[in-house]
Order: sequence, then structure tokens, then C-alpha cells
Amino acid sequence: MKTPLSRSLAAGLAAGLTWFAARAAELPAFDFTDPTQSAQWGDPHHLSSRVTTPEGLVLTINGPDPWLISPPRDYPVGQPLWLHLRLRSDQGGMTQVFYFPASGAPSEPNSVRFHVPPGVWTEVKVRLPALGPAHRLRLDPPGTGGQCVLGRLWVTARLTFAAPDWPRPTPPEPGADAAVLESGELKLVHARAAWGSFWVEVAGERMAAGHNAPLIGYVRDGQPRWFPVNGSNAVVVVQQAARTQLADAAVGGTLTARVTVSDPDGGRWQLEHTFKLHTAGALLVEATARCDRDREVLYLPLFTLLPGLGHYGTNKTQALLAGVEYLENEPSSSTADLNPPDSNRQVTDTAKLTFPLMAVAARERYVALAWTQPPGAPTCAVFDTPDRLLHSGAQVMGLLFPGSDGTLRDESSLVPYDTVRLAANKPARVAGLLLGGRGRSVVPAVQEYVRHFGLPPLPEIPGGPAAYWELAARGWLDSQIRDGNLYRHATPGFNSVPAADAALYEDWLALRVGDVALAQRLRDAARQALDRVTPANYNHARVGHVRDPSPALVYGAVAANLVQAEAHARGLLGRFEADGFIRYQPGGGIGGLDYGRTHWAPDANGLTAGVLAAVLQEAAFTGNRDLIAAGLRHLRALTERYRESVPRGAQTWEIPLHTPDILASAHLVQCYVLGYELSGDAALLDQARYWAWTGVPFVYLNAPTDQPVWAYATIPVLGATQWIAPNWIGLPVQWCGLVYADALLRLARHVSDGPWRQLAEGIVRSGIQQTYPASDPKYLGLLPDSFNLRTQTRNPANINPATLLAPAIGALGQPPLYEFRAFHRQGLGVHAPGELRDLEERADGLAFTVAGWSPRPYFVLITGLRQTPQVRLNERTVLLNAPHEYQAAAGRLILQVSGTARIEVGHPALAALQIRRVPGVAEVQVRWPAAAGAYNFVLESTSSLGGGAPWEEWMEAVQPTGDQLMVHLTPREPQGWFRLRR
Repeated sequence: MKTPLSRSLAAGLAAGLTWFAARAAELPAFDFTDPTQSAQWGDPHHLSSRVTTPEGLVLTINGPDPWLISPPRDYPVGQPLWLHLRLRSDQGGMTQVFYFPASGAPSEPNSVRFHVPPGVWTEVKVRLPALGPAHRLRLDPPGTGGQCVLGRLWVTARLTFAAPDWPRPTPPEPGADAAVLESGELKLVHARAAWGSFWVEVAGERMAAGHNAPLIGYVRDGQPRWFPVNGSNAVVVVQQAARTQLADAAVGGTLTARVTVSDPDGGRWQLEHTFKLHTAGALLVEATARCDRDREVLYLPLFTLLPGLGHYGTNKTQALLAGVEYLENEPSSSTADLNPPDSNRQVTDTAKLTFPLMAVAARERYVALAWTQPPGAPTCAVFDTPDRLLHSGAQVMGLLFPGSDGTLRDESSLVPYDTVRLAANKPARVAGLLLGGRGRSVVPAVQEYVRHFGLPPLPEIPGGPAAYWELAARGWLDSQIRDGNLYRHATPGFNSVPAADAALYEDWLALRVGDVALAQRLRDAARQALDRVTPANYNHARVGHVRDPSPALVYGAVAANLVQAEAHARGLLGRFEADGFIRYQPGGGIGGLDYGRTHWAPDANGLTAGVLAAVLQEAAFTGNRDLIAAGLRHLRALTERYRESVPRGAQTWEIPLHTPDILASAHLVQCYVLGYELSGDAALLDQARYWAWTGVPFVYLNAPTDQPVWAYATIPVLGATQWIAPNWIGLPVQWCGLVYADALLRLARHVSDGPWRQLAEGIVRSGIQQTYPASDPKYLGLLPDSFNLRTQTRNPANINPATLLAPAIGALGQPPLYEFRAFHRQGLGVHAPGELRDLEERADGLAFTVAGWSPRPYFVLITGLRQTPQVRLNERTVLLNAPHEYQAAAGRLILQVSGTARIEVGHPALAALQIRRVPGVAEVQVRWPAAAGAYNFVLESTSSLGGGAPWEEWMEAVQPTGDQLMVHLTPREPQGWFRLRR
């Protein structure tokens, strides 16, 4: 049925166009080449001078927060506006414009932000709401120094096209003659009578449907036209080609649905969907649309999928639009993480997509759409759950022409501000994969995306890793991060503090840089930095985000740092509630806000995991059995509460507790890897894998722009600081990704599956690309807090090199700075500032080689000892006195060694099973050390090592016999297997 433009709407549009023509010249504008107009802007802040020139108003910036305020001007009531600004700035970065009544004051919610590249004239166009009479503007130029030239500022009316009354989609009724295409458990059933009328089934469940009542909109003679695709003059053809096998290849296996329809002005349209068999659980999809006449298009739905239509409706277990939404059973575009208008993300700017994937999981299954989205493509994604756009009573995922680039449309609107021309007989086209499979979360869809589309090539490092080592060295020495012998976490805005990790990395870099003088400066700076640190605080006096106990292992005072570590861990355990979780406490973040007010619970996995990761790390370092047991107990509680959920709530100093967060993924991976290392429980590695996959949607795997820096850039959260600004969606904060990369490298030591090493190296290389170059006098070698992908500019505060160096060392092929190994059979842990290799674990002890990186004597820590060990160092017996230290009560041994050393430790195995058949009777005895129980080892058995037989905990009687535990059994099977698991 046609939906013509109403007479009142047409009259209103015509009146609006007349008003626009009459008022365009009257809207406020400022020509900054005119001294009179420039002089009207006042109240300067952090501006040392203002000079009007033929180019414009030259502002000389001399502080971190420059601004200038306009005179009051009258703006049309009720009229949305475009703000245009032409400027050139020596320093690139964030520019902000506040709008407020002359009687009021600027506020963050009433402002717009945009990015300006350095050194070139730039003209920007950003949205302003309707303002009204007597409003001022405050312009905050980018940078903290140099000059910014303002050329011209003006506003224009922002016209909007009204959306039609969208016809509601209905569940399709394919009929007995329906065309069917199956790919593994994914099945497409298409009706022959209507275009877009199809079901998508996964493992027998109807997961989604097509849109069988779509409209097309275009503008002719200034008036919008709307018409139905499946109208009365539509001709629909659905064809199917069966899959056949020729001599050398399989062909066919396609289903094509085509509709031909005329628009109200005689244009002949053809829309086509082609589905083709791919791998199991995937169908190739190509959608095209063309018209035989030029058309100024408002709305052209290329492909629409409605998960839940006619079945589970708006419910789901999870949903994902990669880089934009990561949901449990909750609405998209909610205000839990962002205030309006940024919360509205139904038709998001495509540059915000980390990769083109959207998915919904429900009924133990998922359905997903992955597509190709090159930079500048005139298409965009539509994502709304529940569907508040078409009012289908379900959820909507779709691909639409024209696109969304942040200026073409409001990101909540199916209808753009302006049209895009579709030339006669030139198709709009999009291609991708329709995916479906089993799973309670969207993680299987992310895995399928990576499997089919792969990861992008690793970014190049100009000059290679050696060039970065030198740049990082100069960052420590010559940037504003350094304050004499103290160091800042970031600059500007952070105080300088003693920092042992600064000394550590300076010493390490001194061994990597080729410049002899630079190496000596590094060694001198490291010595002076270390002098400012209390030795007992070596492991806690740090300015980097990634932490380990290597400073004490390199510089000494290991025993004192062990005392500090135990006290720190006990203090952290005191933060846990009786139920085993960290409860969010309002008022502790920036502004004293309650960042938990938009979350449905008082806790979140990222909040708990951030504390628990520190507990487990201190527990591993100290080897304290009580700390290890408490950490593992909390880890298992965390598993029960948050299994297969969304990572969130790790940055509540400024971000809402509810907000999905890559730092939460990082903390959770670290928790489970440490848990596995401490317990040997392989199920914890499965959890680590899951949480590693939850971080992938925060990583750019598809180019958002045609600029060079994008691959493996990481956005931090799917929300905004204080719900307002900055909005971090589409704005990489690489330090968060680097913490995630470090966790991935730890995981990759234990698992061979997954893309973890490449992801980690890519994130590191992107961090190097984003780092300030050597030409920057203030911030060389520092990592910006955030990086603007469109303008390729950096935003402060600028972070010291430690956070990037921590994962870079391993990712770029260098031996580890620090390594921890757990020997579960012995119940021992080994910590070393270097690489541990040639590991041997025997019933009577263990042996290993440590390759320390430091040229000075360093320390190896062995924990978990139950008796005095016999120690050989480089084949010579060692007495356990100075410079070594044996702590019998704590079961710890601190060895001082140099260079590369072979260490042998004589110590009885903790988890040593003895199995023997009792002579003369049909009985088997299984024995193991009683001490194993104190280390949480349990006996498990299975009937077979193959065929998927489960390991089950032994629940029958266990008999103590001296220092041994024993079970007696009469075999009922020809064979049986036993193990001790912690």
C-alpha cells in the first residue's frame, strides 16, 4: 500500500524551505578576519594574545584549558542547527564548543566535541540542538600551546525529514512450496510470494525472520516519496539452484529472491537477495538494489533480519554490535552507560564499529550477520533490541543505504538529514555471511567472524622494534613524565612519585639501545630513580598499569617485599563481602557520583576481578597457602555468578558500573590464568578462553577510515565518562587494550588454540603507532590517553612507557622480563626475572634453567617448600645462607644467582600417586602423600582416557596411613585411571 506524503506535511516542508531561504542570511555568523567581529569574543582563558589578521583571529595558547566566549546572539526557536567552523591549529586534538543562555554558564552536557588535525586548515560541521534567543558559544581550541587561527564560524538550519508510519513486519508464512537452503544446523526457508519473507532456523529453532513489508524512500522536487517494495505492482521471483558435484568442484547451492517494482514517479527498481552455501553454519549473502533512473535516496533497506519475530520476541541471553553494544537481556541504546543523544545508537556511525558483526543469542543458539564494510562505503548497520524502529515486537539487525558517518543522520534515525544519489542502473550492494549455531552467548559468533574474516595484518613499526626501544628510552628520560628522579603516571595533571618500575625499564632498555651515551643515561637515571624508592616498596612503587614482582627480584629486598605482598593481599581480601564479591561503594569516583545507579546489581565481574587478580598475583608471589586458598575460593564464586556474562564495571572511578569494558575482560583472563597456574585446574583455562573472547569486540579488526592507524586499536568501554563525555565508543584508549594484551600473552603460554598471540602483538604495535614521535618535545615516547581515528590525533593525559613496554617485550620477541612457573606435582612455584626453560619435574625434585636479563646478580624465589630442600646451583651444592635465604616457616627460598644458571631442587613430590595390586587378592591400593590435601589436591578417577569418559572426584572412603592417604578398591572394570587434581 502506498504511503504518500500528506498535504499538511508537504505544505509544512514547502513553508520550511521558504523560511530557510529567507532566514539563512540572518543566522548568526562570525568572520574572524574582521577586527570588529573578533573583538566581540571575550573572557579569554589560557590565551596569552589574540591578534586579528587577514587569515583570521590568531590565538596564542599558554595553558591546558584555553577558551574564548562569543557575544550573545539570537538563534531561531525550535530549529535544530549545524555549526560550521573553519580553523587551523598548530596542535591537533579535541575541540569543544559549549552553548548556553547568556544568563547561564557552560556545562559539559550542553557541548559538542570534534577532532582537529594539526597544521592544516580544517572545516568542521557538527550538530547543535535548537538554541533560542540570547545564547552564547564558548570555543575551546585544541592543544595546550602554539597558535590556533579561527577563520569563520557560522550556523545553518538543520532540516529533518519526517519518517513515515512504518508498516509492521509480520511472521512469514512460507507455505508448502517454500525454497529451502541448509548449511549445517543453519536453515533458510523462503516464501515464493513476497520478497524478504523468510525464516532463519538454527538447530530446529526459528531464530529470525526477514522483513516482508519494507518501504523505499527518496526525494523528488523537494518532497519525499515512500512506496512499498511488496506493493501491488511488485513482481517477485524466488529461484533455487541445487548443489551439484562436477568433476573438479561443487557448484550451485544458491537461493535467489528478486523483486521488481515501480516507484510513484515511474522509476523501475530491482532488489535482490542471493544466499549461497558456505561452510557449515554459514550462508553467503549478497544484497543489491538498483533503479533505472537517478534517485535521491532517503531510505533503502538492503537486508533486514528480525531475530525473535513470531517466536521468542524481544528476549535474549546476549546481543552484540561489535564496538557499540554488548548486551545481556536488556535494551540497546539505553541510558545505563550514556546520556542522550549519544545513547541512541540504532543507526550508528560506521567508524565506531570495531568490525562488522551483529548477533543475538537466545534459546541456547545464536544468529548473526557479518558483512564487508570498507571505509567510506555508503551503507550502515541498523541494530535495535527490542525493535523500536519498525515496531515488529522482536529485534532488528539490518543493512541500510545511505550510510551513517556521524554527520549524515541522527544515529537513532532510519531517515537521514539529506539524501544520497543512487545513479541510474548503478547498484547499491552489500555482501556478508549469515551465521547461526549453538551457544548461550555471542562469543561463538565472534569466533566465527574471526574464523571467516581473519585478523588484519600486523601494523608496521617504522624502524622496527629497535626504533621503539630508543623512543621509549627517550620517553623515560626526556619527556615531561620525568621530574628529576621522580616520575609521573601521566602528564599533564599527575603528580610525580618514586617509581621502581621506571628504574626497571630504564635498566632493561639500556641493554637494547645502540647508542652508548643513551644507554649510560638510562643506567644513571635508573640508579637515581631507585634511590628514591624504599626497598620494601620496590614491587608497589610503580607508575605503569601492568604489574608483577620483578623489581624486587632484580634489585633485592625480596623478603621485605614478600611481607608487603602478604599485607596487601590480606587488605584486599578484606574488601570482599561474605558472599565473595566486591560491592560497589558510591562516592569514590570522580565527582563523587554514584556510578552504580544504572546497574541492576551492586557488583560487577570487572570490579571484583580487578581486586581478585591482585590477590591471586600476591598469593602466587608469596606462596602463602591461606592466600592461595582464599583466592581460588573467590575465583570459583566468581565463576558461578558471572559465567558466560558480559565483561563490565572495571573503571568505576569515572565509568558506570554497568558499562561493558575491555579492562574487565583483561582482569578476568588474568584471574583465570593465575587460578590455573596455582591449581592446575584445566576448567579455569576454559574460563580464561571465554573471557579472552569477550575482549575481542573492543579491538578494531576492520578499517573504520582510510587513515593508516586503526588496526588493533582498542576502545576501552561502551559508554562515557560520567555518562556524558568523552564518549569512548569509537575513541581508542590503548592502555586498556595493552592490559588486555598482557593477559592474552599469559594465556597463550598455556593454550595453543585461539588468536591470542597475534591479537596481543597487534595491540602492542598499534600502541607504538599511537605513541608520540621523537619530534614532540614534551611527550616523545609517551602513549596518549586516547587516539582520534579520523584525524589521527592524540589526546592527553599522556602515559609513561611502562604500560606499553610490559606486553611489548614478549610480543616483539624478547625474552620475558619476568616469569612464574607452577610445578603442581611438587606443589612449588618459581619466580624469576627472566626466562625459565629446560624444566624437569621428578618424584624427588625439580630442575630448571633461569636466564636472567639483568647483568647484576638477581634473585630467584621458590615457594611452597614443605621441608628444607637440597639445592644445586650450576652443579654445585649450595648452603642456604647469605646471600641466599631459606624461610622455613613460610616454605620459601630466595636464591641469588647471576647470568644464566641451572638450578636443581631436591624435594619430595606432593602429588605422587602409587598404584599397586595386592598379591593374592582382587584388590588395588592407591596411595599419595597426606600433605597433598592441605594443598587442595583431590583424587579423581576415570574408566578410560579416550572416548570422552569424565574424570570424577573419588567419593568413597580414604584411609590415613602414616604420612600417606590410601584407598582400597576391588576393580569392576579391566582398567582404571587415577589422578590428583588441585
